[in-house]
Amino acid sequence: MNRREFLKATALIGAAGVAVPPLRAAPPLSARGPRATVALIRNTGLPQIAEADQAAAIRRLVDVAVCQTVGQRRPEDAWGSLFRPTETVAIKLNCLDPNLSPSPHVVDAVVAGLRSAGVPPEKVIVYDKENRDLIGAGYDIRFTGPGYRCYGTVGDDRCPGYEERFVTLGEDTTVRLSKIVTKQADAIVNVPVVKDHCWAGMTGALKNHFGTIHNPEDFHKIDGCNPAVADVCTHPNIRGKQRLVVVDALRIMYEGGPSGSPDILDYHGVLAATDPVALDAELALLVDISRKYKGLKSLQEVGRPPKYIQTAARYGLGVGDTKFIALRQFDLARSR
Repeated sequence: MNRREFLKATALIGAAGVAVPPLRAAPPLSARGPRATVALIRNTGLPQIAEADQAAAIRRLVDVAVCQTVGQRRPEDAWGSLFRPTETVAIKLNCLDPNLSPSPHVVDAVVAGLRSAGVPPEKVIVYDKENRDLIGAGYDIRFTGPGYRCYGTVGDDRCPGYEERFVTLGEDTTVRLSKIVTKQADAIVNVPVVKDHCWAGMTGALKNHFGTIHNPEDFHKIDGCNPAVADVCTHPNIRGKQRLVVVDALRIMYEGGPSGSPDILDYHGVLAATDPVALDAELALLVDISRKYKGLKSLQEVGRPPKYIQTAARYGLGVGDTKFIALRQFDLARSR
């Protein structure tokens, strides 16, 4: 982000102190090279909406973001272009920090979107690494009954666990994947939050799949989790099954992450993309804008750039250069 882009963004900070989106002036897309679309939809009027109406307002945020991402006007068409009624869909959350985990309203909106595509809730698995993380974030563990399933890879005898065999990705990223991804899911919706990270720089779409492997702690202190984050996302059961990323950006942790930090901004937004690399490129910019707004140095300046984003781009997992990313951004509070 150059000085001109930053000044343009900070000039639009509201009096309420809501951190601004990555309001860069998107240049025309090149006639050559890869392209990607990222949708950033906010509703800065959310605090004024009655609690009883919050769920509907957040569902609209999610539906508009997905429609903008895939270029469809109706939510059922947008979701239907990505998922089939016969598929089992896993929704990967990030519940490490109970104070900043995906909102149940966002998850309910994703489940409703899948239902509009014909996927029954009983064929949806909301998951994270452990049952206790889901419980701490306010989710009920469910293996049967009406509604979506919700459980960790591990946590009790009913959980599927990890693959028995290790697989080496890249040169030396050796992991075991969750059987939710390898055995149960036909498709994946990645639902991360936006967090500063003390080693990796940032947690977003790509790093959320550290919660899909058995040993993320093995890579946290090695070169900013690079290339391990990108390596994990090359696994066929992640790369081949992940159809959509929906980011809960209702709040953003801009410093002190990945957990336990009070440095959180209300943001009232949702982002969506089918390209996780492009999405993380925008999220890194968003974290930096939030940090600068709070008087902090950028991730690059403090020695924590999320290097794995460009590694993932080099692997062909998506677009890492914002020159080739169409950023579609709206504030629904201003479009009434």
